[in-house]
Amino acid sequence: MLSLRQLVAGSAIMAAAAIGSAGLALADGYTPPRKVTYERPADWSGFYFGLHSGYQWSSIDGTFSNGGSGSFSVDHDDWSVGAHIGLQHQFGVIVLGVEANIDSLFRGDDGSTRCPNPTLNCNVRVDDIISVGGRLGYAAGHWMPYITGGYANAALHYHTSALAPFPFLSTEEARTRNDGWYIGGGVEWIVSPGWTAGLEYRHYEFDNTSVTTWTTQVTQGQPIERLTMSAGSDSITARMSWKFGREPAAAPPLK
Repeated sequence: MLSLRQLVAGSAIMAAAAIGSAGLALADGYTPPRKVTYERPADWSGFYFGLHSGYQWSSIDGTFSNGGSGSFSVDHDDWSVGAHIGLQHQFGVIVLGVEANIDSLFRGDDGSTRCPNPTLNCNVRVDDIISVGGRLGYAAGHWMPYITGGYANAALHYHTSALAPFPFLSTEEARTRNDGWYIGGGVEWIVSPGWTAGLEYRHYEFDNTSVTTWTTQVTQGQPIERLTMSAGSDSITARMSWKFGREPAAAPPLK
């Protein structure tokens, strides 16, 4: 019994000493260290898809032959909306990937100028652009600046409109799909686990493509003349993407 009492008394004295020491330490301005949580490093690897929207400026050149002659140049700009899908992998701070895009313009006002035939206006617009290319990025934490480039293909739509006696009456039409390339760059930011936002600039060049124009009035579909068109374009888009296989935002706290 005496040993038990001594053990209880000794334990009480040790507990009181510990509480007193803690009180003195706090009184001296010392605070015990807090548990630390470590943020998981950003990982840009994975399969992703998303949407983007922006503005596009284009310059389109046309040359007539085989029934007509002369050339024209038209500037066309419009809002665009599109989708993208890609796969990338991070090697240290280097991120390599491939991405496919489709952009559709709102198809508002066409670019317009006087045709070589002075009784007609030549109207041209870019309908859509399809592209696929590579991406090379630098992983700077939650930010990634990158460059991009590859193959592109644009749909161009040409038609004429009469000046008189029936203004805006369409008389001739043609459509082409022009192969080309693009180069650009941008920056992306991880806004939350799985989600990234970004801003991207691109410059496109589309090669010459020839097509036979056809009539749109009375004898519809009759061939008229040969038209060759090429184009260059620039775009700025805002992007939002979702990445599969995302990691949690932070590691569990240390115990």
